[in-house]
Amino acid sequence: MARVTIEAKADNNVRDLIRMAVENELKALRSGIARTSGILSEMEKKYRMSSQEFYDRFDRGEMGDEMDYIRWAGEFETLKQLKRDFDDLSEIEICS
Repeated sequence: MARVTIEAKADNNVRDLIRMAVENELKALRSGIARTSGILSEMEKKYRMSSQEFYDRFDRGEMGDEMDYIRWAGEFETLKQLKRDFDDLSEIEICS
C-alpha cells in the first residue's frame, strides 16, 4: 500500500476537506461506472455477445474496425480503468 503524507499549516479543516474530496471522487467514479456499464449493456444486446468476449475477439483482430467496435472497445477499457480507480480510492484510510 502506498503512503501519502500531507502536511498543512492548519490541519483542523484539511482532514475533512480531503475526506470530502475522496467521497466526491468516489461518487463521480460510481456515476461513470453506471453510465459506462449502461453503454456496454446496449452494445451486448445489439451484438448478442458479452463485452469480455467482444473485447477478446477485437483484441485479436477478429472483429474489424467499424466505429461501433472501436467505441465498444474504448468503453470496455474505460470501465476497467474506472473500476480500478474506484477500488484503489476505496481503500484509502485517512489518518490523523
